[in-house]
Amino acid sequence: MPACFCIKMNFKLNKRLLCAASFVERGACVADIGCDHAYLPIFLTETGTASRVIAADINEGPCEKARENVRKHSLSEVIEVIRTDGLCGIEDYSPDNIVICGMGAELIARILSDSEYTRSASPLLILQPMTKQSSLRLWLLENGYKIVDEALCTDDRLYEIIVARYDGKKREWSEAQLLLGKRNTEKRSALLYEHYNRITEQYNTIINGKRRAGLPTDKEEALLKELGELLK
Repeated sequence: MPACFCIKMNFKLNKRLLCAASFVERGACVADIGCDHAYLPIFLTETGTASRVIAADINEGPCEKARENVRKHSLSEVIEVIRTDGLCGIEDYSPDNIVICGMGAELIARILSDSEYTRSASPLLILQPMTKQSSLRLWLLENGYKIVDEALCTDDRLYEIIVARYDGKKREWSEAQLLLGKRNTEKRSALLYEHYNRITEQYNTIINGKRRAGLPTDKEEALLKELGELLK
């Protein structure tokens, strides 16, 4: 992020949100769900990336803090802060892009499932699940959302960004592709091997535990082999 933006905004956007912001389509109307302090909406408007942003949160405290920050940056005409549960009522604003960062996979899936807008209007979905990333990929694919891009980034830990859009077609990825992210393996980012090592370490721990208990490990060993094949 250019230094001038850090000074103008009086804060520095973290790498996780910067990575999510990189997928926002230029000139889009954006809905940021779970906006917290509205740092991402402010960044998107200050940099000229978004034409308009709807900053939404379910709790009044974060909404009030977001409104305060929006006022400080004189952006009330282009950023509207609303209190709502997930995407409830978001169709009134017709966002082109929807950003949901920092929530668990199950909550993100529930929010998307409850919103007909994500299917009827097919906005670009920029998602950053904190947990169960492979489960979210599986849910998206099974429910007609195409995963169009993915990214890995590091901040205090490794984060996964999943970019999707509804087209009504169901797709199947292997378990290894769900874990690594098929688009991640295609892009071969520098962080892919760190991501791979973290996953294989987890499965090796499971294998060692099962062996000590005298349990079969065929499934886990086959998965490790498939994970390795994806990196060749």
